[in-house]
Amino acid sequence: MARHGMWNNLLSQVMWKQMDKSVSTAEIGDLIEFTHPYLGFSLWGVYMGKGHVIHFGVGDENMTQKACRSLVQFMLPGSKGDGVLKKTTISSESIADIRLPAGVRIRVNNAKHQLVPSMVELMMHRCHTFMNQEFKYDLINFNSEHFATFVRYGQAVCTQIPFQKKSSGHVETTATLELIMQQRMETET
Repeated sequence: MARHGMWNNLLSQVMWKQMDKSVSTAEIGDLIEFTHPYLGFSLWGVYMGKGHVIHFGVGDENMTQKACRSLVQFMLPGSKGDGVLKKTTISSESIADIRLPAGVRIRVNNAKHQLVPSMVELMMHRCHTFMNQEFKYDLINFNSEHFATFVRYGQAVCTQIPFQKKSSGHVETTATLELIMQQRMETET
């Protein structure tokens, strides 16, 4: 029986995720960072209230699979990783329901980008505009951090790319997202 107890203890250690206290006090528009303990990359989302976050959802793909897609794209720039992994859809999920690998740290992180946040109404408008839209995930040009920072600040930024200036805006991604916003407003009127 001692062996059975040992395996249960080991399994529980492998299955844990670390939720920072800041998440329990998150406000609408806060950036939620899901930091992977081994890969050094983070998945980013925007808190929408009632325990939900809007983020890049990829079907049944978990964070490890998303990271693998990113790695394939990074190592083979011509590849989109779609031969193995699915396309990305902007979705809203309960933070508790997002499938994450063991050891992921979840926290509110609004300080990393040193930008002024947009008004909450504008952030929510951006969230609703992009909800359920499908995109191809691109580690360099359009990843979850680009999306989340665009929603919060109106500027797509990524601090995870080693050869890019930290907290500098990604001009092309920002322009593309602004164009989508403009086209959506024109079709709604």
